[in-house]
Amino acid sequence: MKDFTFRGKLLRLSVLVISVVSFVVLGAGESRSQLEEKTIRSESRQLFFLDPMVFFSKEKSKARLDVYMEIPMENLQFKKNPATKQYDADILYTVLIKNFAGEIVENESVTDFVSTNKEQQKNLEGSSKFLVREFYLNPGSYDLNVTLSDKNTKKELTLKDKVQVPDFANEKISFSNLMLISNISSEDGKKVITPLVNGNVDNLKEFYVFFEVYNSQDESTVESYSYAVVDNKENVVERGNLTYTLNPGINKCFEKIKSSNLVYGDYVLDLKNNASGKLIAEKKFSNKMSGFPTNAKDLQLMIDQLVYIATDDQLSKIDDARTVEDKQKKFIDFWKSKDPSPNTSKNELMIEYYRRIQTANERYSHFIDGWKTDMGMVFVIFGEPDNIERYPFQENTKPYEVWYYYNENKEFVFVDESGFGDYRLTTPIWDVDRHRIRN
Repeated sequence: MKDFTFRGKLLRLSVLVISVVSFVVLGAGESRSQLEEKTIRSESRQLFFLDPMVFFSKEKSKARLDVYMEIPMENLQFKKNPATKQYDADILYTVLIKNFAGEIVENESVTDFVSTNKEQQKNLEGSSKFLVREFYLNPGSYDLNVTLSDKNTKKELTLKDKVQVPDFANEKISFSNLMLISNISSEDGKKVITPLVNGNVDNLKEFYVFFEVYNSQDESTVESYSYAVVDNKENVVERGNLTYTLNPGINKCFEKIKSSNLVYGDYVLDLKNNASGKLIAEKKFSNKMSGFPTNAKDLQLMIDQLVYIATDDQLSKIDDARTVEDKQKKFIDFWKSKDPSPNTSKNELMIEYYRRIQTANERYSHFIDGWKTDMGMVFVIFGEPDNIERYPFQENTKPYEVWYYYNENKEFVFVDESGFGDYRLTTPIWDVDRHRIRN
């Protein structure tokens, strides 16, 4: 893994342009289009993520355990350093490894700093700091505890995992653990990878799996394998066959896995030997999004709320699905078609859209949900107004408001005809096909 570069992603919120920060590690329609230009805000709930992987080592009788950590930058607290004018996050992580007898074999604590400038502070969302620590262990079973502390906020999280270290030396053909990767590119002759340490392939149209195959024999051999992606109901949703010419020593393998047939949920990627049928390696992963509906009722509500961004034909296609699973898949496919950055694990437009729905409900609900009101509709489509002029009740006029959107050269007038806060648009909003968005 020493010839790889880890790449974290940085989202420029104002224009939805993806830029990148590289980490070299020592271990292995008109009205609707306005949404695409607004600030995206999302939340990462977990302080950090953990993914341990075991690889062959040239060190006699031992294997190499790589402990990968991913820390979403937006989860850290940054403080301004008066001396450097930089904004620093101060973190401490501890790696504790115990053998099957409960004896401590590794106990390492490391203090690290993340420094950013003022401009980088504006673009923390979507970027991550990747860490990896190497440990050399004898074959056997181990308990792994990793604790991360944000020293500026005193927040702390401990993640635990069990690690099985095989005896590579006694096998003719053996395998490392599987690593999930969201993207692979080339830079200066080296592979640049974006690891999925959090194990969530959410929104990716495809992802990659990396592993090493070790041939301890003196001659090359041809071997045939197969992989299967299995859901939590034991259904195989993706499968494929792999044939390798394995040279003596270490063979590095990258395979592309389609995720177009995955609905939201948990999965296992199995790798088997075709000749023996033996399970060689497996990797648990998920396809999830924060806030995604967990039942058919919530899913239908989110589909109904697409009225401001989907055409009638698109809505009908989703609603005509025969099963909940098919409806879910069509819903996901719709949002994938709108994704401004399809090579990332977040659909920024979808996150922003439902954030606006939620905000509209908080601000404009009265007799009906806020997203259904005229003010809610305009807010969902255009976002925050640049300016609002409010005219309260007067003797000869009813209360009204004027919302201005300077960049779009638009203004909307809302009148409270009833006097009970039910503000209505004085003119309808038309979509790109000259249809009224709501009658």
